[in-house]
Amino acid sequence: MKNICLTLLLFFPILYWAQIPIIETPDKKGGFENNKVILQKLNIETKITGGISTNVITMVFRNNSNRLMEGRLTFPLPEGVNVSGYALDINGKLRNAVPVEKEKAKEVFETIQKRNVDPGILEKVEGNNFRTRIYPINANGGERTVQISYNYELKKQGSNYQYFLPLNYSTQIPEFSIKTSVFQNAVSPQLEEKPDGSFNFVKNGNVWVAETHKLNYKPTQNLKINFPQTDGNQNVLIQKASDNSSYFLANLGVDPKEKAKKLPNKLAIIWDNSLSGLKRDHAKEWSLLEEYFKVNKNLSVKIYFLNNTFDEGKSFKINEGNWNELKSYLSQVTYDGGTDFGQLKSVKEDEVLFFTDGLSSFGDLKLTLKNPVYTISSSNNANFNQLKFISNKTGGEFLNLSENDPKKEVRKLLYQSLKFIGIENNSSLTEVYPSLSQTISQDFVLTGILKGNQTTIKVLFGYGNEVTEAKAISLDVNKQSVKDWEISQFWAQKKLNELEIFEKQNKNEIKNISRQFGLVSNNMSLMVLENVQDYVRYEINPPSELREEYNQIVKNNQAQKDVRVNDLMAKAEIMTENLKKWWDTDFEKKPKYYPTPKRSKDTARVMDIQEVVVVGYSARTEKKSVASASSIVVSSPVATPSVQANVVQALEGRAQGISIRGASSVQGDSKSKEIAETIIQKGKITTIDVKSDAAYMKFFESAKKSEEIYQIYLNNRKDYAETPQYYFDVAQLFFKIDDKKTGLKVLSSIADLDIENEELYKLLAYKLKQAEVYDKELWISKKVLEWRPFDPQSYRDYALALEDNKDYQGALDNLYKILNQSYTREMANRDNGIEETIIMEINELISNHRNELDLKNINPKIIADLPVNIRVVINWNKDNIDIDLWVTDPNNERCMYSHKSTEIGGRLSDDFTGGFGPEQFLLKKAIKGKYKIETNFFNENQVSVAGATAIMAEVFINYASGKQERKIVVFQNKSEADTGNRDGVLIGEFEF
Repeated sequence: MKNICLTLLLFFPILYWAQIPIIETPDKKGGFENNKVILQKLNIETKITGGISTNVITMVFRNNSNRLMEGRLTFPLPEGVNVSGYALDINGKLRNAVPVEKEKAKEVFETIQKRNVDPGILEKVEGNNFRTRIYPINANGGERTVQISYNYELKKQGSNYQYFLPLNYSTQIPEFSIKTSVFQNAVSPQLEEKPDGSFNFVKNGNVWVAETHKLNYKPTQNLKINFPQTDGNQNVLIQKASDNSSYFLANLGVDPKEKAKKLPNKLAIIWDNSLSGLKRDHAKEWSLLEEYFKVNKNLSVKIYFLNNTFDEGKSFKINEGNWNELKSYLSQVTYDGGTDFGQLKSVKEDEVLFFTDGLSSFGDLKLTLKNPVYTISSSNNANFNQLKFISNKTGGEFLNLSENDPKKEVRKLLYQSLKFIGIENNSSLTEVYPSLSQTISQDFVLTGILKGNQTTIKVLFGYGNEVTEAKAISLDVNKQSVKDWEISQFWAQKKLNELEIFEKQNKNEIKNISRQFGLVSNNMSLMVLENVQDYVRYEINPPSELREEYNQIVKNNQAQKDVRVNDLMAKAEIMTENLKKWWDTDFEKKPKYYPTPKRSKDTARVMDIQEVVVVGYSARTEKKSVASASSIVVSSPVATPSVQANVVQALEGRAQGISIRGASSVQGDSKSKEIAETIIQKGKITTIDVKSDAAYMKFFESAKKSEEIYQIYLNNRKDYAETPQYYFDVAQLFFKIDDKKTGLKVLSSIADLDIENEELYKLLAYKLKQAEVYDKELWISKKVLEWRPFDPQSYRDYALALEDNKDYQGALDNLYKILNQSYTREMANRDNGIEETIIMEINELISNHRNELDLKNINPKIIADLPVNIRVVINWNKDNIDIDLWVTDPNNERCMYSHKSTEIGGRLSDDFTGGFGPEQFLLKKAIKGKYKIETNFFNENQVSVAGATAIMAEVFINYASGKQERKIVVFQNKSEADTGNRDGVLIGEFEF
């Protein structure tokens, strides 16, 4: 059995590592154990100069449990900040990561993970959130060290630049260290807040240094450092580069002059009331509106709500700035459902204030709004690029309340702000950023590449497209160069942020910048591998300390390359032949044997001939054609002509409806239908409602009406807010009473629980398929495919969603891709046998929709008519899971992993002991009686934020016949499944 792999979750919900990493280890019941893995050491080192800082956070995690664990740390960073460095301890020494394409990094990580060695990966997920996965953290005191670096531009507060590091930790840290170094500052930095009385700046040469080291320490104050600046002060930093070039960064003090603008008489407020809206800082939003209505005192306001739907709210009249009624209304909003920016609709009002975190978890943005949209975020987890895109496209502004004072940000709503418009042409400058128009607050940072040693930049400011003033910045490599500062990374970060506003158009350049400068982006991750052989095997350029050894291995051709499985087509051809033989086999029950009576010679001869006929049609042998059966009879020396004729006639009668396999692919749809007609039987599917055994279900026992159920759900949600099964189970209650709208709202909340979590999204897709919400099933399946293009199941789920949406060609093409893809050997082994299920699904599409399909690119060797009376397929939403499918027939014979074929012709596909499945049962010709369908959770190797494993069973009768029926069962593993009880869970029955 594989090592049990739990996921530890570390959240940094406030800006700048605002709280101690809260390590939550999911327990078996969907709750959390908080003491299994601890942050043993935390070391924060910061360097500051000229308005910029470089930050290095080193964390040591200790596993106090008796289980090996995979670590997962998810944290947000401020607007415009990207992770620029990542290191993981390998054999007791930190090893720096290297950039790798995101999809490849994830595939390599999971491939190596199956060998129980030490990969590490850091990736950017939705919004400006970053996630690192560490494997393994050994049991019983095992430790792993993670180091993360990022670069940050200091914010101006009044006349000071300010560095702020929240340290409001809730528990003690066994070993805590912090060191801050300030370079090139004439006067001592001013400590407005400090974590400890011993933390004071001391000058050491040209550097001011403050540090403290504590044991079992709980800081009581934040770190806040001010750096006084004079008006008009310029800070220019230059880093020399190759080809007589240099990277520069200029921090320019600008008076943010404003002009009056026409304020709207009719204002629309779009209020994101999805589940994630609970996490916004509403106090800051009230503060913004309070300041707004102090100036724009008399107007009408229309409220709209956005979650998984777009709904109109009330209208309000603001008189003399009194907005109490509106505030009370917004204060009582219920937050529920996923976030679907595809639901946004145009509004009639003059301007729009859109309060949201910008994370659309349940649909893609469809921007139909034409009015100026001011996007407003008060959340630490925010998709800054999405928000900037919306405001940029509509002529509005983006307001970041999380990092900036609402009383200052409100001015973007009330006045026409001074904007950076561009720079005058200068042949000495290239790649200057920002290159787009940008609102000025209190300071402005410009970065670019300088050719030569000196130049002067003329920076243009104004309103709209009108230039009203220009400022000059002098660049001098000889005077302004700095050592040991990666100004190039600040430049790359600024370029990257601008590229990601229009991510789809700039995908290749985003990868290029990320790769060259080691920045994490939506397309590139940072990765650490255990040994140089793995870098060679997966063709990943190693960090500098391994480069020489890597080059030597490559040069001597001693590399063990990643032996990939280039496609599954050859196995699919063999599987198709096996399925044809199975389909052509007669599984009629053998006749009962009786004692043979003594007869005369003539009677005996006739009986011998009948035996010959039986031989031609014995059970579990392939059917013979009429010609071959006739030749058997004619060759019998004892058969008289009259007897021969009778036998041939009998055989011809029995042969009616028997076809030559593969003929349908030549003769077309009519032959397929003819074959299918020989199979169709009347049957009935009964699915079982697998009831949840969760403790909270007792709250709903007496509730019958939708309103009662919903109120009970809200009343108890706080206790189960991070438990996916809670939303899943409650949604099912609404679906059962045909309240599909409320059921979908509750269910879609699962999408807001975590970022880029394929397990949650697969769970959602299963339930959406069952509820026949096919458009959202398709969207969810497509997202999983984007995240995990190396899993054949991702293509399969997407293909079947396309089929549900009647895109039969798209479904066929994506199923066929599974057979033509390249897989790592480990992934191919994990999914060995998936071809059988794919072949059945490809041929079902062809049988049922041949006239709507282009088959010219489909290998004819895998096309076959394979209609069956019974088909059951199960799949599940987690890797490293072993779930079994059992089908028991009317003869009480169970088809299962240890007994894969039954006397009446039941057939079970290969047993998947890891991965996502699927497992498939087929029966060509059902006998009369009842069939029982069960699943058994044989082994669950992980519990994660997604909760218990979810399983979906698709149950068909008369599959691929043109008259097929389908029912779906979706449920989550019961807690008893982990107690060693090996009884199956009954999920359905057939009756023929």
